[in-house]
Amino acid sequence: MPLLSVLIVNYNTADLTRDCVTSLRAQQLSHIDGTPAELEIIVVDNASRPEDRAQLHDLDATVLFCDDNRGYGAALNLASGHARGEFLLFSNSDTWYFPNALQTLIATWVSFPHCGAVGPRLWWDRAREFLLPPSDPVTLTTRVQATMAQVWSWWGKQWQARWLRSAVQYWHSREPLEQMMLSGACILTHRDVVAKCGGFDERFALYYEDTDWCRRVRQHGYTLHYVPTAEVAHLYNQSARQEQVTAQRKFVESEVRYFHKHYGSRRWQLIFALESAMGTRFAAPATLGEYQDLGSLTEPPSFSHATMETGAYLFLVSPVSSCTPAVAHFASHPQLSLSPVVWRQLGDGEFFARLVSLPDLRVLRQWRWEKRPGIP
Repeated sequence: MPLLSVLIVNYNTADLTRDCVTSLRAQQLSHIDGTPAELEIIVVDNASRPEDRAQLHDLDATVLFCDDNRGYGAALNLASGHARGEFLLFSNSDTWYFPNALQTLIATWVSFPHCGAVGPRLWWDRAREFLLPPSDPVTLTTRVQATMAQVWSWWGKQWQARWLRSAVQYWHSREPLEQMMLSGACILTHRDVVAKCGGFDERFALYYEDTDWCRRVRQHGYTLHYVPTAEVAHLYNQSARQEQVTAQRKFVESEVRYFHKHYGSRRWQLIFALESAMGTRFAAPATLGEYQDLGSLTEPPSFSHATMETGAYLFLVSPVSSCTPAVAHFASHPQLSLSPVVWRQLGDGEFFARLVSLPDLRVLRQWRWEKRPGIP
């Protein structure tokens, strides 16, 4: 019996899936007594293009080919039904596992008596330049607070400051932290937890299936833990960005379904009406004048700030002007150049960068730019 079954969903990302499997096969797994343990890898292909599927036939894994796109959660449930491992790891295809990540996740799960699931420290790139943000809890309260932050400038500043303080603590931690949510890019659990709490709700075709599952696990009395000493690179949204219009539609559908499921349709309709009214009547004035406009760029930008101060700095990069949430780069000097790898991962659209001093979290400088479609 394998100690661990890793379950991966592929949808037109065969190159990334192959890299992911290679990094997994490089892991060393052992039982508590030190004897080598077996790792099982199951890949579900969600009706990818024929040329993409062809790259999976010689994969060092069990590959299940679907005739139609079942959705992410449904594909993981299919893989779970074939898995033989004591532990199960739900993984995106655009992940890459640093050495000892799997063993560390398992050891941490075992160390907590009522642990439901654990997740790793997630980097945005293999060079470990940028850290991905924590997964924020999704509740009616946080939804209203986020809306207020968009339309009320004073509350927006308080919201951003509180989020950043919490995120910095998360990024700096070297010990496991209990969380309300884990990123669905990489979640390790035990098969007994899945047997008790159930698998993923297949009504969520894409997005929110991990949010819903984590919520149900906590409702059953289990805890969720972030494990910063287990490190994984997550290139983020590589499958969904290929069909952005469809992905956005599914995001909205899943969001509505999530709030209907856990709060009821009447509460959701009330919140939606409140948000619409607040956005129309109390829209906050634009603050983009606070940003240095870099215009449309064809090459990765560089950021710098002239200062006589010495100390530590934090760069935030985000598609939203509040930089909440954002990816993070910690630096000893107020200079940063985006690497070509990170530049490619940005995709197309408008982006913002913010330089913050540490530990006081004072905003020193901000930039905005646009990366247009077709720019490599």
